[in-house]
Amino acid sequence: MRMSRWVPTKKEKYGVAIYNYDARSEEELSLQIGDTVHILETYEGWYRGNRLRRKSKKLFLSLTQGIFPACYIHLKEATVEGNGQKETVIPNELPLVQEVTTTLREWASIWRDLYVGDKREMFNSVRDMIYDLIEWRSQILSGTLPQDELTELKQKVTSKMDYGNKYLDLDLVVRNKDGNILDPDLTSTISLFRAHEAASRQIEERIQEEKSQKQNMELSRLAKFASTPSFALFVTLKNVVCKIGEDAEVLMSLYDPVESKFISENYLVKWSSSGLVKDLDQLHNLRAVFTDLGSEDLKREKISFVCQIVRVGRMELRDNNTKKLTTGLRRPFGVAVMDVTDIITGKMDDEDKQHFIPFQPVAGENDFLQTVINKVIAAKEVNHKGQGNYSNNAVSGFEGGVRY
Repeated sequence: MRMSRWVPTKKEKYGVAIYNYDARSEEELSLQIGDTVHILETYEGWYRGNRLRRKSKKLFLSLTQGIFPACYIHLKEATVEGNGQKETVIPNELPLVQEVTTTLREWASIWRDLYVGDKREMFNSVRDMIYDLIEWRSQILSGTLPQDELTELKQKVTSKMDYGNKYLDLDLVVRNKDGNILDPDLTSTISLFRAHEAASRQIEERIQEEKSQKQNMELSRLAKFASTPSFALFVTLKNVVCKIGEDAEVLMSLYDPVESKFISENYLVKWSSSGLVKDLDQLHNLRAVFTDLGSEDLKREKISFVCQIVRVGRMELRDNNTKKLTTGLRRPFGVAVMDVTDIITGKMDDEDKQHFIPFQPVAGENDFLQTVINKVIAAKEVNHKGQGNYSNNAVSGFEGGVRY
């Protein structure tokens, strides 16, 4: 690529990376999904430009400049100011939309760290806030909302971002009454301080209000279960995907991992070697109700839903150097385990949700299923051999909810 062939861009000035790109030489620029770029020149499907960084209301250039594939960039409208070395771009998006985008990128990095650190409660809270912002951002960009609804939605968005930043111990953004970020260059120090103080107070009040609401919900839930002498867990088995090669039995039950014992009877489903339920009349109708679960079961520290898979087929036996075939032998094949504590105790409203439960095969035919169950529960993640065989090593489609 000779420098003389590069042509300055006229309309293609600003874009967002839609794929990750790893630089293969010193003159190339590495990109991550979501990176914004200021495009300066183009040549045969390549761009030359700078990666942008956002701070407050302004965009400033990173010191890194390079070339990158044009097909990795989604072009967006922007206003160009200045020219040559002093050329800058200002996105035509609403300032609030830009702020939401920046906030989502920052939260996503923290969210990933929370997953790695196994901080589940905080991980779930941040996930819910991210999903809310993504949904509200789409509504704002749609341009179909009436003015009053748009104003109300903007207030919800700014409130959610401020609350999330406080929750994650990030910097507090100071705003005016309309929710716009105050420009420190145009606002006095005293006004900034008072606005910061008012914002901190409002967020603290909201945090306390949410804590109170959660406590009331928890008390209401406990009272609800206390008044219910017994309840049942309704389960629909959608599919069993295991490459066994012969008939199998799927036994589903509830299990207490702390006491290492089953707390329900088995629901048995006979599966054929063809990959379908043996009794075709039961196809799409594999339902079970685990009944007579009482208040004592709610006090259990953990409750797991366990699927034990037993293969039923023939095996060669050697007797005096002669081979014999036996049929109908039951041999352990593997287990699938899911923690259903939150579903049973009512902490998760999960009545119509499908679940994918990874499958763990036994190490050998002499391995006990009970041993495999304990291993799966103790492990942080199940090794279901997902490298190309994910669909062949899983029990999928568990639907469940508490029914009274």
